[in-house]
Amino acid sequence: MKLGGEVALVAIQMRTTLEDYQSEKRLTSRVNDLLASAKKRRRAGLPVLAVFPEDIGLGMLFLDDYEAVKGCKSIYEAATVLSQRHASSIRQIIDTYRVSPTRALLLALGKRLESRYRRLFSQAARQHGVTLVAGSAPLPHPKHPDEVYNTSYVFAPDGRLILTQRKVHLIPLEQQMGMDLCAGKVEELRVVDTPVGRLGVAICLDGFHADVIETLVKQKARLIAQPSFNPLPWTQEQAESWKTGLWQSCQQYPELIGVNPMMTGRLFDDVVIEGRSSIVAHVSRTRDGSGYLAEASSAVDEEIVVAELRI
Repeated sequence: MKLGGEVALVAIQMRTTLEDYQSEKRLTSRVNDLLASAKKRRRAGLPVLAVFPEDIGLGMLFLDDYEAVKGCKSIYEAATVLSQRHASSIRQIIDTYRVSPTRALLLALGKRLESRYRRLFSQAARQHGVTLVAGSAPLPHPKHPDEVYNTSYVFAPDGRLILTQRKVHLIPLEQQMGMDLCAGKVEELRVVDTPVGRLGVAICLDGFHADVIETLVKQKARLIAQPSFNPLPWTQEQAESWKTGLWQSCQQYPELIGVNPMMTGRLFDDVVIEGRSSIVAHVSRTRDGSGYLAEASSAVDEEIVVAELRI
């Protein structure tokens, strides 16, 4: 787009439950309802960037096994159920690639997950005519069949996949003793031209690391989407620590605008998901000098956070 154009930026704070993943049809309906709500919140005719939270695709692992896992109290119990139901495929993958049982489970379910994740958000971007950052999902690498990454897809308003970004900096839950994901490479980060401007993606913790932000800035990013999933209660300490991430980067690089949607809710009893979504900028670009163009009012409810501005 031409510099100076007006755009609408949307952070979708989705409150999730396991019931959202009863079926592909139900999840599709949830995504479309959220985008329809976002459409009502902005002026017609503006190019739109809509960003979903990190790990929206995680629950898609349960789509074919919902009835078996719906009574589970913890994500570990649910993983055990999945492992038992897909034991033959998992054993074959372990024998072939010498990976952990956890990685093997993700690989066993990964191909179908990737197809569903791509189809769902491609169709949603096209149906609603928005540039769409599809949160993220644990997806296998297409060229390295023994690797799984926390991966974000970006779709153009016509539904084309225009960017694939893999998370570089993993939290302990994602590392070898947890989900056993692979870490992406900083040098593979890319920025893409969209109708709302040059866009980069920094998945959650990546938005707190200078190497990621600097790489995107060097490629002339003007917008950074930071889909996030915070598996902790949203305390005042958490809120303050969040300002050391994308908010601080926008103060360091005044040309940047950051869009940070947070997931809320819970899939199982052992994982509390809270956070306040925000759209941030340099303090000089905000009316009250706070650096926040828009912010969710709650850290636990579902909200659509919208900011309209000139890029």
